Amino acid sequence: MSSTLGRAAGLVVRTVDALGWLGGQFANLGIWLLTAFVTYDVALRTLAEPTLWAGEVSVYLMLAIAFLGAGATQAVDGHFRVTFVRDMFPPRGRAVLDVISLLLALVFALIFTWGAYTLLSFSWMLDLRTSTILQVPLWIMQACMFVGGILLSLATLRDLIRVAREGSVVADEAEGIDVI
Repeated sequence: MSSTLGRAAGLVVRTVDALGWLGGQFANLGIWLLTAFVTYDVALRTLAEPTLWAGEVSVYLMLAIAFLGAGATQAVDGHFRVTFVRDMFPPRGRAVLDVISLLLALVFALIFTWGAYTLLSFSWMLDLRTSTILQVPLWIMQACMFVGGILLSLATLRDLIRVAREGSVVADEAEGIDVI
């Protein structure tokens, strides 16, 4: 039974990792598009022909990058954390603190995801749009928030599973990884 449970947990971890990776790839694409649009706008400004859309689209891309990349960042332990209290504990105490912090993070991520869903459905229902020249439907940006919340929630749940299976998920200073 525990072998079956272990395989199921492993499948969940691999699936969540794949979804987080996909969100990270969309965020990566957003970074490249943001770079291209800003470069294009700067070039046209230099020629005294600025675009009307590049600034607005750049803001939307930054939002998409931040939210869609949240799960991928969690997957590589890339979110900042203050660990000076945690580091004072033995490995078992660290695992307990990891569980507590991950449970709090999961509660926050789930509340955020619910709020994003509520906002998204409201904007969809009323067909709300930006009050700018492009009049972009608000639900598009809010969908990025919602999907990002799901990815972050899943990645945090994955980390909880890893703590249950391995004892700790947070890389200690000696095991730290570079995200950049």
